[in-house]
Amino acid sequence: MIQFQQQIDSIFDTQVQYANHAKASTVTERKTVLFKLEQAILMHQSMIELALMADLGKHRVEVGATEIFPVLSEIRLFRRKLKRWTKSKSVRNNLLFIGSKASIVPEPKGVCLIISPWNYPFQLALINLVAAVAAGNTVILKPSEFVPAVNKVIKQIIEDVFPVNWVTLVEGEIEETTYLLTKKFHHIHFTGSPTVGKIVMAAAAKNLTSVTLELGGKSPLIIDETVDLRKMMPKILWGKMMNNGQTCIAPDYVFIQRDQKQVFIEAFKATVEELLSPSFSDVARIINPKQWERLTNYIGDAKRRGANVVAGGEAHMDSLSIEPTLITNVNEEMLVMKEELFGPIFPMMVYDHLAEVVAYIQNHEKPLVCYMLSHSKINQELIRRQTSSGALLINDFLVHVMHPNLPFGGVNHSGMGQSTGYFGFLTFSHQKAVLQTNAYLSISTILNFPYTDSKRRLIKLFMQYF
Repeated sequence: MIQFQQQIDSIFDTQVQYANHAKASTVTERKTVLFKLEQAILMHQSMIELALMADLGKHRVEVGATEIFPVLSEIRLFRRKLKRWTKSKSVRNNLLFIGSKASIVPEPKGVCLIISPWNYPFQLALINLVAAVAAGNTVILKPSEFVPAVNKVIKQIIEDVFPVNWVTLVEGEIEETTYLLTKKFHHIHFTGSPTVGKIVMAAAAKNLTSVTLELGGKSPLIIDETVDLRKMMPKILWGKMMNNGQTCIAPDYVFIQRDQKQVFIEAFKATVEELLSPSFSDVARIINPKQWERLTNYIGDAKRRGANVVAGGEAHMDSLSIEPTLITNVNEEMLVMKEELFGPIFPMMVYDHLAEVVAYIQNHEKPLVCYMLSHSKINQELIRRQTSSGALLINDFLVHVMHPNLPFGGVNHSGMGQSTGYFGFLTFSHQKAVLQTNAYLSISTILNFPYTDSKRRLIKLFMQYF
């Protein structure tokens, strides 16, 4: 057996053995370990910032806003709410169950695997870890191999806070991940592409393991004629260029009303020049040469097929940089309209009537987010009712993931299951039904053998009135 397989076997076995202890842990014990995790993150804040600069070139402001703050906020939310969330909830009986006690009791799923991505490597690893631990599970965390500096810091934090049989970080590449997926986990939480998500789901199916898939897809931005583009363009640019577009919830392409096309182009150019320095020092870099080549190939493919690059487009391999790139005259044969971009490329399509936009979205895979800029209640309602997406965000970008009482997740091609806050707790919990009836007089007593005419008549009454 290969050495990494032996190590994974050992870690998995120790977590299986510890799972019942984690399940029996009290709310106080879980809140205590969450507090320790919070303090460890604060203690390592400078190291986290340096690691994200090393791996992704992220500005420390962006690190604080999108990597560290969301995790700290999630920890504090769980510490405030966990006692309430873990309580059993009594449910009402109908007449068939008079005298019974019915309740729903949250319990941990057991041994969980979290596979986290490289684009927000600190946030997406730990924000889901918080939910899993708070729900009473043991966790193996498998981060992306593309962010070694961040992984080193996360590993240090985890080892400072958790015993290895409660939470363990396992590094590695495809081979290690593939082997982990052969183990009989009780839940798998995966964040990544739809292509890999299908592989994870297929592997989980062999053990009937439940899964949460946070995927992606092509999230549209719809802009109608009621919007002042010059005022809104800073928001648009920020929503697209956060982490250099390497964000699963970034707007992937834009639908603009035909008469506003040129206004959008001019506002885009002016805002890039005004807000982003010539060196783009506030913008993260493309993660690696492979991704840089993929994105530049998309731009080249669009040009060859007749698209126009009307802003940006310049790319430099030595710095893994690509300018914010606005492309017009696109069609569905181009890679920029076929594939999720995950980079600073913004294809633009024009429309005359909003019904055209609705038809386009309905005829394609359901996106993770649908963005709309509009001051028209009628247009907003049209998009809300006639399109399906993981989330709908009106007149803003990205910030819905920070709302403490909203779920995060996709639908169909863009994902399944939900995360963050109470929805994250539910994801890593099983809602167990508990029913206690009178041992001598209950619905089963009435319905048991022998089957008689009087019981047949009673069933007819049930069918009529219940």
